[in-house]
Amino acid sequence: MSRQIPPAAAWLGGAGLIPFAAAALCSMIADDSHLRAIALRAFVAYSAVILAFLGGVRWGAALGDADWRALIVSVVPSLIGFGCVLIAAEHALKVLALTYAVIGIFDVMRRPAPEWPAWFMKLRGRLTGAVVVIHGVLLFVLAGQG
Repeated sequence: MSRQIPPAAAWLGGAGLIPFAAAALCSMIADDSHLRAIALRAFVAYSAVILAFLGGVRWGAALGDADWRALIVSVVPSLIGFGCVLIAAEHALKVLALTYAVIGIFDVMRRPAPEWPAWFMKLRGRLTGAVVVIHGVLLFVLAGQG
């Protein structure tokens, strides 16, 4: 199984980082506090959506077995993401960053996942690393502003 990431997946995965970076940057540098707050909420909302997407990927992979454990694990990211849009953004950032890191570590530990192509794990590692770093930078900057 090839570890070469297909160009379409690489481009779309990379493009998926743009809303993270744009919202984080806006929430860090905007002059208007209202705009910063909106950008921060947008960041949390987008992060929750992408977390739910990762749960959907797990759901799809679990359909072959349809065992309870795999299906339950696949809905947890959506539930965490939903909870994060309901709490203060500063707390949501911490929960989201931790969740991305835990899911990323879990996925790496079960490598190679037979239901996923090898290139997917390579792409997931890169994208998850970037997402965790963006969350961390945003948390660091916001802590300095407060």
